[in-house]
Amino acid sequence: MNKNLVVLAYANASPFPYHAWTPLAILSLGAYLEQYGLEVEYFDERIHKKERFRELVKRRPLLVGLSTMTCFQIKNTLSLAKLARKINPEIPLVWGGTHPSMMAEQTLDSEFVDFVVKGEGEQTLYELVRALQQGEKDFSAIDGLGWKGKGKNVLNKDRDFLDIEALPFPYDGRGKEILLEYIKKSGDTLENIGYESSRGCPHKCGFCYNVYFHKNVCRVKSLEKVRNELLKLKALGVNKMTFYDDTFLAGKKDLMLNILDLLKELDFKWIANVRINTFNHELLKKFEESGCVYLFFGVESPDDEVLKYIRKGQNRRMIDEGIATVSKGNIKTLYSLIIGLPNQTDEQLERTLDFADEIRRRHPGAEVPIQPYVPLPGTLLYEEALKAGFKPPASLEGWKNFTNDEICNPWIKDPKLLNAIYINTFLAFRYERFLQNFWSRLVFGPLNKLSLWRWRNRNYKFFFELYLYLTYKRLGRFFIFLEKMIK
Repeated sequence: MNKNLVVLAYANASPFPYHAWTPLAILSLGAYLEQYGLEVEYFDERIHKKERFRELVKRRPLLVGLSTMTCFQIKNTLSLAKLARKINPEIPLVWGGTHPSMMAEQTLDSEFVDFVVKGEGEQTLYELVRALQQGEKDFSAIDGLGWKGKGKNVLNKDRDFLDIEALPFPYDGRGKEILLEYIKKSGDTLENIGYESSRGCPHKCGFCYNVYFHKNVCRVKSLEKVRNELLKLKALGVNKMTFYDDTFLAGKKDLMLNILDLLKELDFKWIANVRINTFNHELLKKFEESGCVYLFFGVESPDDEVLKYIRKGQNRRMIDEGIATVSKGNIKTLYSLIIGLPNQTDEQLERTLDFADEIRRRHPGAEVPIQPYVPLPGTLLYEEALKAGFKPPASLEGWKNFTNDEICNPWIKDPKLLNAIYINTFLAFRYERFLQNFWSRLVFGPLNKLSLWRWRNRNYKFFFELYLYLTYKRLGRFFIFLEKMIK
């Protein structure tokens, strides 16, 4: 066993190529370990061949770390874990990320899991590495760790949050190699390169992981730290990026103004997730001048009753005023809506669909995806979903289908309708951003025109697009390979 080597792996989280973003979930951990002299090797399934993972496991690392969310990614993470176990049954498999954090005990029940790192993982993983190096068998002193004790799972007490100012830059060390790979493949895509200027979110949306994972604690890096890290990104050749913050700079307008000046000075093109009630005309102009090219707003619903139910912390008046402001600018914009909540009525569903039309009238060209609600463990609405009859999977593997395109909510009268609306709005409103490539000319172009017709007429009869979508979802990797060969 190589006691100084740690392998950190990130499985493919989506069948679609535009979801390939730099995996800070493992790069942040790796940079933290490297500062203590440990050797870290990464495997990112979006850019590496599976053979790399095999070779890394054959080097007999001290442990293999696996990060996953509640979605399609679980299936692929389990595949990596099974492969590692087959190559070397003795290597500890350590799971982390949002899903293992929120479902730690059930995750530990899997035979392909030895440890779970709950929540923020840098220091917890480092202490586990040291314990394994020293041959420890009792891990009860490591805060934030779940492990298999004698005949039972043990969940240690949660770890306090780390000092965000003391965390290393994730693209230092071996993380730089991953970054350079993503720069090569970025092309016209803006999302590939990620940067984190804060952790946590000050808001309490009932469907979001943040309330559990970050416990409403929001930490923002200092202006000096952000400046130093953005300068490092620029020196590495990054010109366009996405702020991974759940809410850009936690919505702190005073800090935003300073960062906007810096982004303008460094000539970045960038994307961020911002609250709709953030803007006035002056601030929007500053965003444009600083290089912001895309904004994401979770508006969720046109109904104050629904917004209150999901604890959104905003109302219809704020949304209307925000759209009026942002629509006068030149930044491409997405307004996300939710359907299929536990207590949603047919009338509320219709108003949501009509509101999507209203948004596009008021802000022509805006993307307005409509996404079915997914009950995520640990969120505030999860208890509401359970009361409404939701039956959570009995095992880790059962969560693999919990994505917006898999309707698992028993209160939904017509799951196929919600599926159709989700796929329809993607094909209709997100075509220009995501589907303008080789295959668009053959397939997605005609589907875009059909989807716009369906949307105008609310006609979902003979919705064969669902089967095309599912086929692409299953064969997406083949299509990507074929496109590369043709080019």
